Amino acid sequence: MAIQIRDATEEDMPAVARLAGVTFHPTTDWITRQVFPLHLQPKNIPDGDASLPWRQLRKTASFNTSNCTIKLAIDTALNDQIVGFAVWEQPVEDEKPPIAPADPELPSDVTDMKIFEELKSILKEDHKASFGDRGLKDVWHLDMIAVDPPHQRRGIGKALLTWGMRQATKAGRDCYLMATPQGRPLYEAFGWEIVRPLNMFGVMHHSMIYRANKEALL
Repeated sequence: MAIQIRDATEEDMPAVARLAGVTFHPTTDWITRQVFPLHLQPKNIPDGDASLPWRQLRKTASFNTSNCTIKLAIDTALNDQIVGFAVWEQPVEDEKPPIAPADPELPSDVTDMKIFEELKSILKEDHKASFGDRGLKDVWHLDMIAVDPPHQRRGIGKALLTWGMRQATKAGRDCYLMATPQGRPLYEAFGWEIVRPLNMFGVMHHSMIYRANKEALL
């Protein structure tokens, strides 16, 4: 297999944003379709393209956040093409969170802002229900994992997932994520536990935790 895992650079962010747009495309990802509904999308560009500048700004903001790591999977047989990535947010070790760039504003003309705010509220409530008032400050949070569809079933998702799980286990920290229906089987296969199901605008997603004291299946 010609897959290697490496740290992202800021120059990789346009490619990472494009891959996020492909993997979480509004025609295949339920949440993306709710946030970027079809009736608000421009007719003169392909569906999904209007959100790409925002995706790049958001990934760049994550890259420039001190407790955030973006790992890439590259295919050395394809001229080091990026075929997957994971965004891992690490625990905050002191009371003051790291200074991070402000989240970029969503393009209001193509976004259902009411749905987006409702989504943020659902996630914030789940973080508090799972970990108390400190939310995700004490856990490794898998914010996003994406594998280019033509390259799925090559062990890329496994490699990106287990990298963070190993780091968290070494540090004695739990891991947390919100699983889509498509991603849930992978996480369950590696010992993640369902904390609670969450109805996301008519489709069931699952809040999941990997316990640091659990025997690793790595």
